[in-house]
Amino acid sequence: MKKILFLIIFSLFVVNISSCGQTDTLPNDIGKKVSSPKGLKKVIDSQDSKFVIVDVRSASEYYNGHIPTAINIPGGLISDTKNPPSKDKYIILYCNVGYMAEEAGEGMLANGYKHIFVWGGITDWPYKLETSK
Repeated sequence: MKKILFLIIFSLFVVNISSCGQTDTLPNDIGKKVSSPKGLKKVIDSQDSKFVIVDVRSASEYYNGHIPTAINIPGGLISDTKNPPSKDKYIILYCNVGYMAEEAGEGMLANGYKHIFVWGGITDWPYKLETSK
């Protein structure tokens, strides 16, 4: 009985982890290029207007420090945003560690966004952060 219970719990754990995959719907393997901090920094430095970096953390977390050029859309809730990014942009999402960004990415895909990449968490960003006032 204990073995069966253990196997059931273990199976649920494995299924749950596998369902938390990284969302990447950017074309031409662009997601692979921006997946590292160095790659994302190159995008920021290029000032390519087709990319929009979105911080899905709360406004207070965003104001205390965010990845340069990122806009703040708490929870990725586009309906709560006055000026949402265009649906043809390449959206790169991040949060603290990646879980909220994954959820936001799924929501944005459901709302018609086609090019979503879940970058992960700000805890992986080794470069200087911007602050807002």
